[in-house]
Amino acid sequence: MLFAAINLLAAEGGEKAVVNPVVPDTLGEIVWGAIFFFLTWIVLRYVCLPPLLKARADRGLQAQADYEAAAAAEAQAEQVRRDYEATISEARLQASRTVEEVRAAADAERGRQVLAVEQEIAEQRQVAMSELESARTAALGQLKGDVADLAAAAASKVVQAPVDPASVRSTVDDYVDRSGGTK
Repeated sequence: MLFAAINLLAAEGGEKAVVNPVVPDTLGEIVWGAIFFFLTWIVLRYVCLPPLLKARADRGLQAQADYEAAAAAEAQAEQVRRDYEATISEARLQASRTVEEVRAAADAERGRQVLAVEQEIAEQRQVAMSELESARTAALGQLKGDVADLAAAAASKVVQAPVDPASVRSTVDDYVDRSGGTK
């Protein structure tokens, strides 16, 4: 339209006519402009706008559904986490019980083995003590005989007369018994 006005001015050759490009100059343009404006408005209002509003509503519903799904997933994840922690704590409790049971069983077994070893050691000590006592008794018996013979020989030398070892033996036996020969 602006070009038409410029062409019109150029064709008139110098006459200055004031042309307002915003306001149409003929009534037909105003009528046809109004008709096409209202037709465009009707098409936009009743044909183009409903799908746009429906898409906007669908998008809002989808966003709400996604939000609710996310909230449900978050609640489910929290429940799974609580279940996991409960399972872990139960497993730890069971493991500590098992460890305590095994420890108690091991302590009991160790106690039984220690008792068995102590009894065996006591039996061996008893046997060794009886063997020692019999060896001591045998050694004292031999010692008494040797001391009696030695005392008889020493007394023979001192008195310069033969001394009977049998007569000295009772004195030596009595002395060894008094000095701790027997318990």
